[in-house]
Amino acid sequence: MKDIPGSPLMKRMESAMGGIGDGGDVGEVKWNMAAGELWFNKDGWKTVDLRTGAIKTVGDGKESAEPPASAEPSRAQRDRGERRPARGRQFTTAESPDGAWTAVSERGNLFLRPKAGEQFAITTDGTDDIKYGQASWVYGEELDQTTAMWWSPDSKFIAFYRFDESQVKDFFLVGGWSDTNTRVLSEAYPKPGAPNPIARILVYEVESKRTVEVDALSEISGAKPETEYYIYNVRWTPDGSELLVSRTPRRQDVLDVLAANPATGTTRIVVTEKQDTWQDNAPAMRFLKDGKRFLWETEKTGYKHYELRSLDGSLISTVSNGPWPVEKIVLLDEDAGELWFTAWSGKIAVQQQLHVAKLDASASVRVTSGDFHHTNFRIAPDGSAVLASAETTQSAPKTVLYARDGKLRATLAEGSVKGFKTHSLTPTELFTCKAADGKTDLYGRVSFPPAFDAKKKYPVIVDTYGGPTIRLVTDRFDAGDTRTALGFILVVVDNRGTPGRGKAFEGGAYLQLGQADADDQAAAVQHLAATRPYIDAARVGITGHSYGGYMTAICMIRRGDVFAAGVAGAPPTDWRNYDTIYTERYMRTPQENPEGYDAGSCVKHAGQLKGKLLLLQGMADDNVHPTNTFQLANALQAINKPFAMMMFPNSDHGIWSPSVESVKWSFFVDALKPVPPDWGNKKPDAAKPDAAKKPAKGKPGEKPSGKPSDKPSDKP
Repeated sequence: MKDIPGSPLMKRMESAMGGIGDGGDVGEVKWNMAAGELWFNKDGWKTVDLRTGAIKTVGDGKESAEPPASAEPSRAQRDRGERRPARGRQFTTAESPDGAWTAVSERGNLFLRPKAGEQFAITTDGTDDIKYGQASWVYGEELDQTTAMWWSPDSKFIAFYRFDESQVKDFFLVGGWSDTNTRVLSEAYPKPGAPNPIARILVYEVESKRTVEVDALSEISGAKPETEYYIYNVRWTPDGSELLVSRTPRRQDVLDVLAANPATGTTRIVVTEKQDTWQDNAPAMRFLKDGKRFLWETEKTGYKHYELRSLDGSLISTVSNGPWPVEKIVLLDEDAGELWFTAWSGKIAVQQQLHVAKLDASASVRVTSGDFHHTNFRIAPDGSAVLASAETTQSAPKTVLYARDGKLRATLAEGSVKGFKTHSLTPTELFTCKAADGKTDLYGRVSFPPAFDAKKKYPVIVDTYGGPTIRLVTDRFDAGDTRTALGFILVVVDNRGTPGRGKAFEGGAYLQLGQADADDQAAAVQHLAATRPYIDAARVGITGHSYGGYMTAICMIRRGDVFAAGVAGAPPTDWRNYDTIYTERYMRTPQENPEGYDAGSCVKHAGQLKGKLLLLQGMADDNVHPTNTFQLANALQAINKPFAMMMFPNSDHGIWSPSVESVKWSFFVDALKPVPPDWGNKKPDAAKPDAAKKPAKGKPGEKPSGKPSDKPSDKP
């Protein structure tokens, strides 16, 4: 990497960016509700009047330098870290809540091991194809099924999976490519349209040693005849009286949550969700203290919202509502009868806001009223005020205090952006443009090289993902991207088909992956080239990994009129090669949608490749198999189309190799000929790009880290 022209400037830029945006946070916070004030630590303790917003420093000898003992911490619920097994796998042991038993899954069978004594078998017919207490790889990968054995809270029952993979074809990989001898690695891997593993749920009663099967597939349970189903997301109700199981058909457009009697296996439907495209497989389900009522995520309006429901199947209230989707629960306050949650309800669709709503649906208010992206919430003990971090792409984070009614009371700390001017850096810019349909708004982000000169022409690299599960663009502060120091402008765009904008937007690529989504990436580049003279439309590259690798390859093949060079990491080059659950959720089966599979196939359209393409692939990739890259390589070789390829002998899907970055950026430098910035030691004012203050169309875009990452996603 160090030998690439301009690479020394990357380290310099990293150093120059350090500290830009810093200073907008505060330390410890205490609420003194009796005195109507908030204590916060920012270079010493200060207080802010909750009514007037007046701030004063304490500790001058006349007042205590510490918050009073009666001051309370903020109210917030933290996400707990979760221990997870290896990717696609499930834990092989499960200890009973009372500690008396350990369930063990080994050699295809399930055993119980008492705290004292010899273990004994619950099942005996397990084989390589039939396994108990474990799930198929595709369930772990696509349904996030990390467990396969579930003890009841009272330790009287243990529920467990029975999987039959006998009809699923194995996929074979070769391991040890850099060793003296290789070895064969196999996995039951169902391909789109091919037979799936068959799942059953069994329940064993410890005292009676009796096993029953949960009825999740009969017509009596609500299942349709001659329909394949996935059975997953198994958990007990809080009181342990019933076992909850999620069920969705192979098409994944309907979701039933079933409640099963553990003694008999009989089931009833608690809640059903349906969609015209695909239904979210795992909506949030959060129980209240009584163990009977629960908060439920629904998209029945076209936007994700919260309902309060009962285990008896009834809808109690619709807690949130509006033409925007909720994001997550921040705080459930049962004593006050209200829910604090975030939603994409800002002036622009990439700004996150905080709301509070009554559980009985009697009232709801957006608390963060400013036109910023808000995070890091600290709620007053009585819910009368909230502290939050507020930012935009070009405005550094600041800590602000809002009253519950949305009034801004005070700004406690602000981040500094002086470093932009000091180091001749240009702030990253959020932009909006129309999608390829000419109607839908897309949001994107543009990052500029150091010493940017709007009178020059720059090559562009589009860093993409573009798939149905990940969004990259939100209106969070971004000090820049060091890769621009090579002489590139970096662009990130969220196309139709990505989440966080409502069901219509998310379903914009349904049944046509590689078409509408790829055309949107091209439309964004064309918009930038038409509105910004410093964009060199003849030198545009694109790169991504996994689904982003697919987007790269399909854009190079279908939209060679826009993209001149691409680096595709671990790309699914034909959706017939990926697994059933993920692919059929968005494409249905090849038998149902042959035109969609053909249209989105890089392999079938390889002859359309015009620009320069580099393929990167891990030879031990058990997720997006190397055959994807080999099929595209074979198709290109068959028609004598030049391309480049690098294989990584011991890498899996992640390709964690020190050579990845140097290979990628050497390729782009050679293909697109950027000129490293003339970034002298002097510190003139940073050049301003066209429309730097006003994003295109007059509207001002995440990735959770605030800028795109070269690290691969877990999904294809």
